[in-house]
Amino acid sequence: MVGALKKITLKKIITLCTFFLMVTFSIKAQDPSRITGKIIDAETGSPVVSATIVLGNTGKGYKSDVEGVFFLPAQAGKIYSVKISSVGYSEKVLNDLKPESYATNSLVISLDRVNKELEAVVVKVSARKESVSSLYNLQKNSSAISDGISADIIRKSPDRNTGDVLKRVSGSSVQDNKFVVIRGLSERYNVSLLNNSVLPSTEPDKKAFSFDIIPSSLVDNLVIYKSATADLPGDFAGGAIKISTKDFPSRRVSELSLSLGFNSLTTFQNFYKSYPNGSLDFIGFFDKSRLIPGPYYRHRGAEFINFDPGFKREVTKMFPNTFGSEAAYKSMPNISVGYTNGNTKVYNNGNKLGYIYSLNYSAGRRVSDRLRDEYAIDRLQQYQYSTSNYDEKNNLSALLNLTYSYGKSKISLKNLFNNDFTKTAALRNGYDIENNPDKFYYRSSNSEAMNNGVLNSVLEGVHNLNAKYSVDWNASYGLTYRNQPDQRILSFRTPLNQENGYYLKLSNENSPQIRDAGRVYSFLQESIYGGNLNLVRNYKMFGENQKLKLGVSNYYRARNMQVDAIGYASLDRYGTTISESKSVNFQTIFSPENIDAYNLTVANIGTNTTDYDATGMLNAGYLMLDNKFNDQLKLTIGVRGENYIQSLNAKGQPELKRNNFDLLPSLLFTYSLSNKVNLRAAASQSVNRPEFRELAAYSVYDYDNYFVIKGNPDLQRSKNTNGDLRFEYFPAAGEILSASVFYKSFDNPIEQVNQGNNVLSYANADKANVYGAEIEIRKKLDFVNSGFFSNLTVSSNVAYMKGSVKFGDVQTNSPLQGQSPYLINAGLTYSTKGDGFSANLLYNRIGPRLRFRAVGGNALNIFERPRDVVDFQLSKKLMRNKLELKLTVNDIFAQAFNWYYKYDVNASNTNFRKSEDKIITSVRYGTTTVLGIKYNF
Repeated sequence: MVGALKKITLKKIITLCTFFLMVTFSIKAQDPSRITGKIIDAETGSPVVSATIVLGNTGKGYKSDVEGVFFLPAQAGKIYSVKISSVGYSEKVLNDLKPESYATNSLVISLDRVNKELEAVVVKVSARKESVSSLYNLQKNSSAISDGISADIIRKSPDRNTGDVLKRVSGSSVQDNKFVVIRGLSERYNVSLLNNSVLPSTEPDKKAFSFDIIPSSLVDNLVIYKSATADLPGDFAGGAIKISTKDFPSRRVSELSLSLGFNSLTTFQNFYKSYPNGSLDFIGFFDKSRLIPGPYYRHRGAEFINFDPGFKREVTKMFPNTFGSEAAYKSMPNISVGYTNGNTKVYNNGNKLGYIYSLNYSAGRRVSDRLRDEYAIDRLQQYQYSTSNYDEKNNLSALLNLTYSYGKSKISLKNLFNNDFTKTAALRNGYDIENNPDKFYYRSSNSEAMNNGVLNSVLEGVHNLNAKYSVDWNASYGLTYRNQPDQRILSFRTPLNQENGYYLKLSNENSPQIRDAGRVYSFLQESIYGGNLNLVRNYKMFGENQKLKLGVSNYYRARNMQVDAIGYASLDRYGTTISESKSVNFQTIFSPENIDAYNLTVANIGTNTTDYDATGMLNAGYLMLDNKFNDQLKLTIGVRGENYIQSLNAKGQPELKRNNFDLLPSLLFTYSLSNKVNLRAAASQSVNRPEFRELAAYSVYDYDNYFVIKGNPDLQRSKNTNGDLRFEYFPAAGEILSASVFYKSFDNPIEQVNQGNNVLSYANADKANVYGAEIEIRKKLDFVNSGFFSNLTVSSNVAYMKGSVKFGDVQTNSPLQGQSPYLINAGLTYSTKGDGFSANLLYNRIGPRLRFRAVGGNALNIFERPRDVVDFQLSKKLMRNKLELKLTVNDIFAQAFNWYYKYDVNASNTNFRKSEDKIITSVRYGTTTVLGIKYNF
């Protein structure tokens, strides 16, 4: 499977790279000083199609496309006036328009509909004021409760990927540096869309998308919908994250970027490497050096144990003896290089062809220190392990977007590819006092390599049929994979308070243990095929413009998972003990000579081995009305029907099948108190479905956290009811003050639970509810009469949540699994237009998050302790904005990631209490400083 996947992926990369070059040379560079913009309806925020734009006194007219976008030829340094007109709208004239002011972003122009009072009026405004006014309309007329961030704000932040960007959106935070948490709810309650297509999960064991794989520089806008509408997927309760990448560059782009990263725990420090060194490791793919030997693979599973001892010993010798690690050179700074190219060709007939592509590669190292303690229900310590992880990491990513606009139509092809590769050597020391009298010191190593990636391709079209009807559609393909061939775990021990040497204890071949000496081969591949079709009908009612929207969507998921867990064992009936010596150590223990000398074999570990195929088919349809009764009242109402058929076939187990049909109503009421103030109320129903991994009944050993994770085939889907009330005030462009309250009720919520004895699984609670409030403020300080404060913007958002969960007869006033009681984001930005200088200081904190809920008498709730995360960035543009320098410091305080046992299950305060609770996991990653340079040719 790995070889086939490697060939397919490499072939696609080569094809895409060739295509990038062909497109680049086929489109000639155009004047970067042209004026680009978008024309929208002031009342609805929708694009105005085929509006006429006349530049200055030339008399030559240009037309806006199906999305209201236009391109005008212009020269830098000149000042222009622009006249915009369209049937049914008042004419507008913009004065004092400078092309260089819109080199990196587009001008947004709003047109007022003609009525009796405005029928013969020509509106004249400055270009700057017009852009400010139009941004109000885009925010004010949104038909959903949402929060977002634009490309302009992203450019001013220190965020290098979309995972970092999401930290800045109101009510959201990021877990494990890549998974988004909205309103304190875990990643399983979110749905992710890229260019209007549902993204597949990048993780093998959870519903989650790793947002750190999407470079922030390629994001056009990012919106988090917090209230459901009928045209959004129905499987979210936290939020729907919608990311759009760029299609028509506003200017010619040709950027080369280079960055060097310095980490306080890694750079210029000692480093250890694991074996082997694959020939394709440097680009993030596997060769054949880590594959299972053929004679074992052909008879893998329970069948292998039936062969004679001589054959089993010979096959065992075929497994490469690649345990342990070796010292490497001290770590140099991490390096990242990228190139982005794009342009838009405007033809004489007004049609446009735009393209943008990006290629990025990074390589580096990371050292992290981990402490793992275990305590019993009576708080007595059971063991303590200290681990140093040495990771070699590289990343290869590419993006290609092609867009063609003609007449009243637009067609786009958007592609994203990302591959992450990590090679790890983990060295562990510690002691175990849990088992009396078998108490011991412990030395262990974990050696592994893993690559995971995603490929997403979307073909989409937008067509304005006439004044009443418009259609949009898309067809998409997504591929995710995660390969982890030949993870190797080996553990030696020696009794406490004795001077005996370390030894390896192996059982017989009927009960091998991964934790003692094991190898795991894991391969995951999932494809998702999707399609959407939407029809919009505009009509008049109550003297106001109304909108009817209906559509259908479908996706089909197909997953193949193959895991072979193999343990070393003795062919002797009572097992064996192998003492450490000159010929027996981490590097040599499984040499051919030792396999013969100690009569060893490999054997299948049935509870950790699986081979399953799974499919999911979603068919959905919706009807939605967007009605306006007058200038103040607006109602968006709809219903969505979803039928989801899910099946899982595992070797040796009965087929598992789920078939659910759900009607999901949604309603959003908007009352405009003024042209700057909205009051919104929303209600909706949604679902949350179990993932394939959660249903698959096999176990995975998590070496890092010392847990065993098991599936549960009895899981059922959850249905959720959501309510929101929100106040919005837009003082000026780019500014907002909002306050929200929300309530969510869950039937059969799915939670990851701690069953005790270091075993995690999944279970349905009976009921749960969550309620809370959010406040967001983003304000420029230019009202202070000072040049310094005129360049300063302050932003902050705070969310507070509470809830309760019922498991059986037990009702607890505790959060849902994965939920935090509060979120805090704050930022201070100083930016000047004249000299291209900016500085950013950003702060993030989440409350104590319930990582795993306790079920069973010996289990305890596991919480994640809050961290204060502070990031800082300085940037400066030089050489007429062609050169940009950046200095970024991430996680200045570098506080540890701590998990702890909460002993008082009824405590309303879930914060860590040193006198009562116990920290079980502590991980440090250090502070990272990045020096970056970007040059625009």
